[in-house]
Amino acid sequence: MRSTDVPNKTAAGYAEIQNRKMQLGPRQRTLLISIDGAHSVQQVREQFRVLGDITPLIEELHSAGLVQFKRLGPAASNDATGPASVVEVSEPMNVIPPLGLVRQFMNETAVDAVGLRAFMFTLKLERCSTKHELTDVLQDYRRILGKARNADQEYANALVSRAEGMLAAI
Repeated sequence: MRSTDVPNKTAAGYAEIQNRKMQLGPRQRTLLISIDGAHSVQQVREQFRVLGDITPLIEELHSAGLVQFKRLGPAASNDATGPASVVEVSEPMNVIPPLGLVRQFMNETAVDAVGLRAFMFTLKLERCSTKHELTDVLQDYRRILGKARNADQEYANALVSRAEGMLAAI
């Protein structure tokens, strides 16, 4: 796996998000949900640097058949920090609606951060059915993440930034 490779969910990855059969850990699941086929491995590493080295997590997801890589050739991109090229994938892309992925990402990361204290937030989140409604709850999302036992502001900012990026891509 090169830094310029672009990870994307496979059909098995989408199925795992919906069915939770493999019982992934919270970090792996968060990473799987956030992989979108538009960001290189290096960009994903930078977005999740607060989790430490996520390279083993990406490799585990790949080994489990949940993600695949599109290798960008030298002509396609030599800059790992720039925008990635459009990824051609043979697997179905729209198994889960994009809003559902964002909602699921926000729900799972909030629950992972604060446990049952996120209950009211998750109820509010479940009522969101549009991009605008999800954007409106981002401030609550930031507040919930700030209440975590180990309230790491850098971690909270990284997750909120990722949710904002996912919403911007819709």
